[in-house]
Amino acid sequence: MAKPRAQAAAPPPAPPSLSVDARPTAIPIGPRLLAVLEVAYRARRPVLLEGPTGIGKSELVRALAEQLGIGTVVLDLSLLEPPDLVGLPVIRDGRTIYAAPEVLPQSGAGILMLEELNRAERYIQQPALQLLSARRLHQYELPPGWVCFAAINPESADYQVTPLDRALRARFLGVNVRADRATWLAWAEVNGVHPGVVALVRAHERAFDDVPPRTWTYAAQVLSVLRPEEIAAGEVLRDALAGYLPPSWVEVLIASRDAWSSRLSFDIRSLLSTYGPGSPAARELAQARERGETDRFDEVVARLAPLLAGPEVAVLASQGRLSLAAFEALCADLPGDHRERLEEALGSNATATSLIDVRPDELLQNYPGSAAERRILAWRADPLRRYRVGLAVTALRAHLEVQARLTDIRRSNAARIALGQILTQLPEPWALRLVETLKKTGITPIRPQ
Repeated sequence: MAKPRAQAAAPPPAPPSLSVDARPTAIPIGPRLLAVLEVAYRARRPVLLEGPTGIGKSELVRALAEQLGIGTVVLDLSLLEPPDLVGLPVIRDGRTIYAAPEVLPQSGAGILMLEELNRAERYIQQPALQLLSARRLHQYELPPGWVCFAAINPESADYQVTPLDRALRARFLGVNVRADRATWLAWAEVNGVHPGVVALVRAHERAFDDVPPRTWTYAAQVLSVLRPEEIAAGEVLRDALAGYLPPSWVEVLIASRDAWSSRLSFDIRSLLSTYGPGSPAARELAQARERGETDRFDEVVARLAPLLAGPEVAVLASQGRLSLAAFEALCADLPGDHRERLEEALGSNATATSLIDVRPDELLQNYPGSAAERRILAWRADPLRRYRVGLAVTALRAHLEVQARLTDIRRSNAARIALGQILTQLPEPWALRLVETLKKTGITPIRPQ
């Protein structure tokens, strides 16, 4: 009896068809990009950072070097002449060699950042590319502890650039980058950027569409040196801002000028990390309460609530500049309605859910009698920590709305029993929000008997 013929193995699936112009999603300037650049440094691979001007590419490279404890040298290629990079020819033993410029590193470890690569003249671009790809120029060789990064602008109608050859690009780790509002706001809050500019960027998601972060920073510096009478009169204010901003943004900024002044002597941002009994800010607020100066509390809440509800909370938390203990100590010293506004802002912020130690998976698996249930009940019983229940619910709602999980959760009796138990334990506002999500997703909780 003849043996059946073995079937040929199925060929591997073909990769998806991509346009030659397909571009990866731009990575936001911030921690995610820092992680990629650190990997590139460890591998000693040259990087092309491609993105609009003024978004902070070079600043991020400096931040990476500081984080790694290494050096950094930044060269603007658009300002250089060939000897500035290649060096000057000298005769030695009857032969011509090139004396390396002093600016190029000779030892140690660090990042050599080349700005404006595709806006430089060809006679500068060619040796720069040689240094990037081969790590050497004539007799000069980049020390082993150093790596080259370069910043380029997009090849679009907005920039006059010299396109880089596709084969040449393939030698580099190419990263498309974009401005990130949350990261910039977190940076601006601790670097003294004028509060009027910070408030505007926080309130308008499209603020970086027309104006890059660097330009907003320049405008903030102008605002910081204007005298009160110049701000009040408006003419100098408007004319100075118009040197950086489009007319529409100038008017938006001027319209909010009444909110720029502050009667607080402390940095409002520091409250989230340093506030506590006996702290200078706590003493100032206590004195304001004794004098009946309620406007001080109004200002604290008016300035903190948008920050706590905004996207930069996760960045502040990752940098250790937001402590729940400090936040709760502050809330303890605020009038009830002020405290509730701040707790609502933080408790509803999906970017802040990493601040608590209860994860959605814990709430959906064997919840009754679990450690997660004990934490939820303890938070509910403590008026100053009840907002943590809100954070847990906010995280749970986001978890339930992921389409890939819905079928399994709808079929899981354990998850539905957990949801039914949770609903009986939540304060009313958070229970209503969870019910809204359950209706939206078609999940039916099983109520305890």
